[in-house]
Amino acid sequence: MRSMMKILFVLAALVMPGLIQAGNLDVELHCIPRKASEKVNAGSGPGGKAIAKENWVYDVTIENKTFKDMANVEIKYVIFFTQEHLGKKQGPEAERQTGTISLPALRSHEKKALTTDAVELQKSHLVGAYYYPSGAKPNAQGTLTGLWVRVYQNGQQFAEYANPSTLMREKWE
Repeated sequence: MRSMMKILFVLAALVMPGLIQAGNLDVELHCIPRKASEKVNAGSGPGGKAIAKENWVYDVTIENKTFKDMANVEIKYVIFFTQEHLGKKQGPEAERQTGTISLPALRSHEKKALTTDAVELQKSHLVGAYYYPSGAKPNAQGTLTGLWVRVYQNGQQFAEYANPSTLMREKWE
């Protein structure tokens, strides 16, 4: 009876390879933030505003750790960031940007380097020794909070990565 079950299992694995999905340990993900570009406006004399706009991306490396090729791989991500506003008293606003990267195939033990869409962060300050009489912020900047990645194959999620891991407590949408 046992040998019959083993034979059926092997036959099922050979006949239906498309039904077997990858697992969380089948891919390795590495995500590194990188400043893609920067544009600086020095301001217009005393009392003006100096504004620097930086575009940040995440370089994502995905590696197939299995001995099988993976087809129809889709990487969905959420970039979390905060943006302070010059001249306002309230704290920074938490924002997010979503995106998707599709891979038609990821061969066995293949590494692919991908890049997310850019997020624009602003840094600004008042030029000179000026300040807001209301006590509002004379300096403001945007910062990256982190990245949350989900990997799908044929529409089913099989891997997840977040840096920092506390981002998984947030809502995905």
